[in-house]
Amino acid sequence: MIWRLWGTLDRMRGSQSGIVDTVDGIRVTVHVVPNARHDSISIEQDDTVTMRVRAPPTKGKANREILKGFSKKLDIPNSRIQIVSGLRSDQKIIEIVGIDRKTFLAALQR
Repeated sequence: MIWRLWGTLDRMRGSQSGIVDTVDGIRVTVHVVPNARHDSISIEQDDTVTMRVRAPPTKGKANREILKGFSKKLDIPNSRIQIVSGLRSDQKIIEIVGIDRKTFLAALQR
């Protein structure tokens, strides 16, 4: 099972887009900027999402704020959002269940 996950992550790292459709939803490459002046989410030209959070990157505080931010912006419960890779990095891969790419992009542009 774990080898499947790593194979999927390796393919995603090599992919051109920061947003990849999966069977259950999407996986999003997110660049996180902790200790920011304000919380915000923006999309770069290569579909990489940049998220600025006021929380510091200690004891999982920034990770919790990332999940809360996506939950609020997409109007879905936290339980449908998971950090798959990059728990201790500023580059993260986030899996969001029950949403497609088009819905995700439309929600971020609101």
